[in-house]
Amino acid sequence: MSKHGMVKTVGTHFEYEDGTYFYPFGTTIYALAHQTPELMEQTFQTLKKSPFNKVRMCVFPKHYQYNNNEPRFYPFEKREDGSWNPEKPVKEYWDNLEQVIRRLDALEIQADLVLFHSYDNWGFATMPQEDNLKYLEYCLQRLGNLDNVWWSLANEYDLLLSEISMEEWYEIEEFVASHNPKGHLISNHNCFKTWDMGRPNITHGSYQIKNLCYVADRIDKYKKPICIDECCYEGNLPEAWGNLSAEEMTARFWMAISSGAYCTHGETFLDDEDIVWWAKGGILKGKSPERIGFLRDIVESLPSPLVAYKEAPFEFMDNLPDEVKEIFTSSPAGRSFQAAIAQADPMEMTVMQTFEHEYKACCDDKSAILNYLYQRCQAYANLTLPEDKTYKVEVIDTWNMTRKTVLDNASGRVKVELPGQPYMAILATAN
Repeated sequence: MSKHGMVKTVGTHFEYEDGTYFYPFGTTIYALAHQTPELMEQTFQTLKKSPFNKVRMCVFPKHYQYNNNEPRFYPFEKREDGSWNPEKPVKEYWDNLEQVIRRLDALEIQADLVLFHSYDNWGFATMPQEDNLKYLEYCLQRLGNLDNVWWSLANEYDLLLSEISMEEWYEIEEFVASHNPKGHLISNHNCFKTWDMGRPNITHGSYQIKNLCYVADRIDKYKKPICIDECCYEGNLPEAWGNLSAEEMTARFWMAISSGAYCTHGETFLDDEDIVWWAKGGILKGKSPERIGFLRDIVESLPSPLVAYKEAPFEFMDNLPDEVKEIFTSSPAGRSFQAAIAQADPMEMTVMQTFEHEYKACCDDKSAILNYLYQRCQAYANLTLPEDKTYKVEVIDTWNMTRKTVLDNASGRVKVELPGQPYMAILATAN
């Protein structure tokens, strides 16, 4: 049991029961509980040294590329007709799953437990709704006493729509919520169509997306936290979802944090023994975890959780040097600027906003302001800080994991010198 109690949502962030902030820095090991004891032990030892405090994992075994081994146990006995009988759970299966979750708890790691998924070779994804609810009743009763469990209704719920209709998904959501006496967190993860996180039972968003520039708007709309639980994985698979560079995996964590959201890691390197972390665990081979840990240290050192720093559209003009701004605003370009925006092609505007989006966040009271520059290779940045505080301004190299103080006692409009290379961030912390 965590020394801080269960994790809850408070506004757009997470806290333990004792009020300690919880910042989810997750990883993905879908079939963790269905591996050999030796492989699971290796995974726990790896997690112990990792920066991750949330593991996304499945209740049911998974059958897919790089993950097609048979589980050691099956969750239920079978009926005479060969179908699974959720009213006859197999003790060894559930004992093993509970032990895995308890091991994670001992490491202060939350178990983001996926209740349904479509990557199935045994028939668990095609049970009738009556059996789905019987399974859920047992699962929630058996595991609901564990403090570090989060209920994720599905991995890619919309890839089960041939088996579970939207009406049945709403029934599942309501069933989980009504059989959730300890108030565990509830979300639902998508492939294409994001689940409506405005629904009252849903405590936070669990998104599969690749474009993070609109995440802050979703948080503002629903006033709930968002975890980007799938944004592709660091690895070298031929599939597009499994070959991010370590630089890009790290960058997507910074993008999420600088949007007031959170991110989940995954690793998908080809392996001679067919042990891919994202599926089975084992050891981490990538270069992003260390850098994700560097970011976690920074986030946890801040006075409070970050929220998106709101600025008016095209407020970048206010950051232009006065003489440049005067020239621009008095020119035909400046006078035509808003009219041109109004007539822009909507698709092109979406593309432009994606590529020119600024990832900028702050603590609610502006005690810290973070600006992540991603791939911008600028020589300097003009920063406008609140004038009622003075700030220490640091330039952070997010890849090389360095922090350099460049200004002390700064306020108002300041110029921050930069090295002209990608993956830099600026952090201003109030004195």
